[in-house]
Amino acid sequence: MLRAVVVAQITDMHIRRRSHFLHHMPHVSGPLRRALNAIAKLRPLPDCIIATGDLTQNGTLAEYQRLREILEGHARVPTYLLPGNHDRSAPLRSVFWDHKYLHQSEDGILYTIERAALRIVALDSSDDRGSAGHLNEARLEWLSRRLRERPDTPTIVAMHHPPFPTGIGPFDRQEFGGREELGRIVQMHPQIRRIICGHVHQPLAGAWHGTTAVTAPSTAPTLSLHPRAPGLSWEPGGFLLHRHDRNGGVSTAVIRTAAAKPVSLSA
Repeated sequence: MLRAVVVAQITDMHIRRRSHFLHHMPHVSGPLRRALNAIAKLRPLPDCIIATGDLTQNGTLAEYQRLREILEGHARVPTYLLPGNHDRSAPLRSVFWDHKYLHQSEDGILYTIERAALRIVALDSSDDRGSAGHLNEARLEWLSRRLRERPDTPTIVAMHHPPFPTGIGPFDRQEFGGREELGRIVQMHPQIRRIICGHVHQPLAGAWHGTTAVTAPSTAPTLSLHPRAPGLSWEPGGFLLHRHDRNGGVSTAVIRTAAAKPVSLSA
């Protein structure tokens, strides 16, 4: 009998160079370490961690080097990276030169994580020219080919930008090139149990073209736009835990690891 598979999802870490802070996320490295420590204490350990974008704030070599130092200090679980709109593929690949999956395609960072009972298909939705989602014909064709390879295997599709309406105006007004074609592909492949995303810094879920799409909280406490109320408020940081059971279903849990306490924005 195939065993259960557990996938931890972290996102929107926005790592910066040491001693540099963000106005809305003044502390990012410590909360990321706490999230990684929490994952390392889970029993059983997750099969892998996937980071769904905005790994760094500016996509610089120095920021990726700092991210690598943090991840290597907590290397109990294999970690896979996807870019977001704040990332840059060239320096990401340069610093994580030994992560072979990052170098498989010239059309973006596109790869699969293969397990007997579960597949994770990592789909690059970033575009170095802007913050909106971008899926061109080559990326969509790659996705279709991968999904046709194992049509009977439960599958998680991972990407940075959520394809479903979040109810958060600033995000929903961003154009997402290729979203409609992505929806048609998803509808044709019922083995997709989840689409897991980041970008909005808070956990949301929605039914989308026959599957469930979810977003994860940022690992760090952050000021977030609320879908049901105007303005910004503090959201505690954390991660998602996706558990594939022996019957082929996938459940998702929100794990909070960083309290949303007010802090000095000039710290």
